[in-house]
Amino acid sequence: MLKLKSLGVESLNGFLDEGTELLGELRFRDALRIDGHVKGRIVSDNTLIVGESGHVEADIDCGIVSIRGTVTGRVHGRQRIELLAGARVMATLVSPKLVIEDGAYFQGDCEMGPPPGSGGG
Repeated sequence: MLKLKSLGVESLNGFLDEGTELLGELRFRDALRIDGHVKGRIVSDNTLIVGESGHVEADIDCGIVSIRGTVTGRVHGRQRIELLAGARVMATLVSPKLVIEDGAYFQGDCEMGPPPGSGGG
């Protein structure tokens, strides 16, 4: 089970459980966990969690993106991206910080740069 406090998250704002399908643009505040299927675009200043059974085909632009399920598309983690054990990610990753645990699968491109507000160098 994913520990929310380790992500700096006290509680979930929303939860899309297994069997849920969403097509379109998803925007949320606080933290959202996806264990269902989402296709489209996901935008938030805060934390997106893709659980073990989550399947996301999207352009993601969030503060923190933590993945244990399957993600394809483009992932922008403004603060960081975490690929946890069991993750299957076929995407372009863009973030100042990337964490890849043993047991995660990643195929694609990665663009890393300085954290926001660091002046670029």
